[in-house]
Amino acid sequence: MNIVCLICALTVPVVLLAVSTAYGHGIGYETLPPQMLGDRKVAMEVSSIVENSTNSKQITFSMFDTSTGLTVRDAVYHLKTLKDGHVLFEGEYATSDGVLVISLMPDSSEQILVSKKKEFDIFGFITGKEKSRIEARGSVFASNGLYKFTLDVLSAERYDGKNVKPVRFESGLSFPESAVYELNDLAGQRIKVVSYYDLIYDLRYDAASKQVSFSMPFEWTIDNINQTTHVHEEVFVPKTLTPFQVSKYEIVVNGVPLSEKALTIDDYRNDERIIHILLYQSDLLNLQKTQITNKMDFVLSAKSASTLLADVTDNVQYRIELTTKPDRLLRGGGATFLFKIYDVFLQGKTISADYEFVIKSNGQAIYNTKGKSDVSKWSEISLTIPHDASDIVVLSFENIGGNGFARAEIPIMLYDSLPTTSIPSWVKNNANWWCQKAITDDDFLKGVGYMISEGVIRVEVTKESSRSEVPDWIRQSSCWWAKGSITDGDFINGISYLVRSGIIVP
Repeated sequence: MNIVCLICALTVPVVLLAVSTAYGHGIGYETLPPQMLGDRKVAMEVSSIVENSTNSKQITFSMFDTSTGLTVRDAVYHLKTLKDGHVLFEGEYATSDGVLVISLMPDSSEQILVSKKKEFDIFGFITGKEKSRIEARGSVFASNGLYKFTLDVLSAERYDGKNVKPVRFESGLSFPESAVYELNDLAGQRIKVVSYYDLIYDLRYDAASKQVSFSMPFEWTIDNINQTTHVHEEVFVPKTLTPFQVSKYEIVVNGVPLSEKALTIDDYRNDERIIHILLYQSDLLNLQKTQITNKMDFVLSAKSASTLLADVTDNVQYRIELTTKPDRLLRGGGATFLFKIYDVFLQGKTISADYEFVIKSNGQAIYNTKGKSDVSKWSEISLTIPHDASDIVVLSFENIGGNGFARAEIPIMLYDSLPTTSIPSWVKNNANWWCQKAITDDDFLKGVGYMISEGVIRVEVTKESSRSEVPDWIRQSSCWWAKGSITDGDFINGISYLVRSGIIVP
């Protein structure tokens, strides 16, 4: 990394002695433990803000006297900024008011350009104490995650750091970063993970084992853990991903199962469930004893077999929990919806309340009924799903308890209703060849079309739309089917989609 410094460093000699260090690690604000600065005790406040439109990050360091609460003025600091174990830039910076402000500005340059920017302040103008900030620009600052800062106090009012033990503060600030995994399925679903510690990588979803996995760098040293109050990750799962909408999950980090207390389920969004993973310092210390790599490997698994969908009403008064029989709902098939209504303000107690239940397909109601929920058992609604329902339908609970603002919507995915069929093994061989690109798309599509026309594969042949290209998720589904990761029915659903889209003409 090339670093160009546009500030002339102050010529303050530094004698390398044993360093007295205070550590900290926060997300956006923290006060580092006190240190002795000469004859007085001082602490360091560290805060940060992010300008969302530009992703620029501003970090403020302010040292204060713990006995008076006043900022220590006329301070000279040596600042070192690091990311992923690499020094991004460092230098010595003088502050008249004792407050050091740095801005990390993303741009297209591979070099890091560091400059001092004056900021007008009427009080500073009158007193002659100008305010300024350090601005660092470079493409590296487009990246979020964990930044680390080492701040040595070289001098300050009534203190000269020459020939004495330097006072050092070390801090880490985490800027949220997200990663997205595209499921490449019929509904265009995706799983997103937001990290409040560091960048994540290798995000995957395994449909067969119903697991979300991802990794993140982490330094398993006692010093780093002492700086880290907690590690927080959020997993966003679409509510239409029915197999992963369950009542209980398990989280494993580096092969070690964690307590259920490490997980919190948030169903306050209509379209997705947020699963919070929270590791406290005590969890990190327990894990540290057996760690040999500088990373965290997370595996989030659906622990219970039964599906549990949930949503909270728009007025945040009621929570709906719902499960289905069968778990996989088919167009033209029978469906039973079992649900309970909870009053959020009564500590989550089930209640008996009037409701209206509507199923919407492409925004239009295709089924509706009214009723009163049961307080002691699951309420039930049974019906036959229309053959022409859309891939995703919305289950809408409305006017709960006679309140027009009490509405909750739960999206759910439907599958094609198909007769049971046994697919010959040689069809799976063809799918495997296509997966490996040993045969062309055209060869595969012609072969499948022939098998449909001959009755080897039976699907509904109603054309609903027109497109010319095979979606990537179809090939991925064929790969999974050839490996035995998904069922014959899942594979046939993909083929049925190709027929409905006009890509295959039997």
